[in-house]
Amino acid sequence: AMKIVTLFALSAAVKFRVHPTADDEWCTGNQFPLDVDASYHAAGLAKGEDLFNKEDLSQFQVKLGQVQEWAAASPWHLRVTVNSSLSSEVKFGFPGTGGFLMISVPPNAKGELVVTDRVGAAQEPTFQYREGPARLDGDVVFTKFCLRPKLCGEEDFCQDGWKAKSGDALPGNSRMECCDQIQCAESDKVDGCSGTTWTKKPNFTELQGHTKEQCCQPLLCTADVCKGSDVKVKNGTGILGSTAEECCEPAYCRDVECPSMTEYTRLIHNDDGTARRGSTAKDCCKEAKCADLDCGASPRSAWKNSSRQGLGSTYPECCDKSYCADFTCQPSTKWVSRNLSSLRGGNTEACCQPLTCKRYTCKDPSLVLKQAAGLLGSTDEECCELKSCKDYTCSDATKWTKRPVLVDGVLRKGVDDATCCEDIFCMHSIDCERVDGSKWRTKKPLELQNLQGSTAKQCCDANLCEAYTCSTDVDGDGDGTKWYKKVDTNAHKYQGQSDEECCFPKYCSLYTTKLPSSKWKRNSTVGLLGSTDGECYVERRCVDEVNCHALGIAVNVTDEDRLGSTKDECCW
Repeated sequence: AMKIVTLFALSAAVKFRVHPTADDEWCTGNQFPLDVDASYHAAGLAKGEDLFNKEDLSQFQVKLGQVQEWAAASPWHLRVTVNSSLSSEVKFGFPGTGGFLMISVPPNAKGELVVTDRVGAAQEPTFQYREGPARLDGDVVFTKFCLRPKLCGEEDFCQDGWKAKSGDALPGNSRMECCDQIQCAESDKVDGCSGTTWTKKPNFTELQGHTKEQCCQPLLCTADVCKGSDVKVKNGTGILGSTAEECCEPAYCRDVECPSMTEYTRLIHNDDGTARRGSTAKDCCKEAKCADLDCGASPRSAWKNSSRQGLGSTYPECCDKSYCADFTCQPSTKWVSRNLSSLRGGNTEACCQPLTCKRYTCKDPSLVLKQAAGLLGSTDEECCELKSCKDYTCSDATKWTKRPVLVDGVLRKGVDDATCCEDIFCMHSIDCERVDGSKWRTKKPLELQNLQGSTAKQCCDANLCEAYTCSTDVDGDGDGTKWYKKVDTNAHKYQGQSDEECCFPKYCSLYTTKLPSSKWKRNSTVGLLGSTDGECYVERRCVDEVNCHALGIAVNVTDEDRLGSTKDECCW
């Protein structure tokens, strides 16, 4: 038989092994202060009493108190071999914060119990009888104690930026206990600050870190990197680099001023329409001729090309007027005509008025107006965007939990569970073994993979009473001398793995013997279970019930097996 209880974080987890193992990882660094091979008996203990006698307990507390790792909240392992003669489950453990390193001893258990838990209270430690009958009417024998701290090597705490501390048996249960920060000089990601955009910080060999931002200082672009009149230093500050490819960008004639506004024309484009490169008048300017002036490039397109010849570099000299009456506003979903025939212009800005999204109502109920200022449009595609998750409610609170409404400072968008909610998986949300007694058990690992939920019905398999046999039901017909089986109905099936959950009790108070009352009397124990003479009645013996001398009989009864409580039955 095996019973496994799994908790999250580092709560107690108990395993029961029928066959003990000799030397395995659980016994490394044993700190049990007493004789691990001795037998310790729990016979007759009352709840809260110590397993160890006074002398052993004093030694146990002194020596365990000297162990540095024995401290509140520290993780420890306990393994012990038990041999129980009890017919019911009982629990032993250390007192403090409701009990810790608690082990459940199944009925008639023979084998190993293993538990992992955090120390609840480190002062004056003692191992006690904690849960079960008020006083044990049988024995539980403990031996082969193995008590030790949890080791760093049993779990991976060291991830990005950290490495495991040296030591094969280092105790701990956190990154700070088990790991050291990686040095910049040993980080593969830092790679010695290689490349053309980074250089080592002055104290590089002493720094801790695993990214270039932590370990290196940036190389910023400077003007002397860019050579030639067709390039210039990139606009902006804080640009990383030390090469022309990283620091320079093309210089264009559109940014050059010619020596005279009327005598020269700035050459912004090449003959093929591409932007003209250059940073001097020689590169970018030529003698101004009306034939070379693009009238359509005038502000508001208020001028258009004409057939005029001669020199000139201004629109009044070389161009004809443009009027909005000849212009068509496009696209029609964003612009409408101002309807002023005398208005000068030949482009959208001059001749049209905008259709702003703030005056639009989204047709799709899953959309809301975009908040961008000055946005133009008159359709859902132009003006609307998905609603934000802050207004969405997850479809099932037992399977989904709300994601953070902000992503990098921006509202998360969405109208469904997949976008706005995170899965709640059974594997991390519920401990089936501790839900409502023993009515539920953990599903198989493959069944739990990607299974959503947080309730027993969603995440656990039911322990049905139909597979349980009540105590004292020796023939399996559902009717024992102390319990009789609960019967399922079409509408309800009982759950559990214990007499209390799956069976109805038979109380001795409802049973009457057919044996003579002068030889048998009812057992007066309150709440006693049973339905037989042996369970519910005790013998009346002559030696305990009758004094023949007091009744005038010379010979007193000496037969200890003789039953009776009257003169006729006991004296002759």
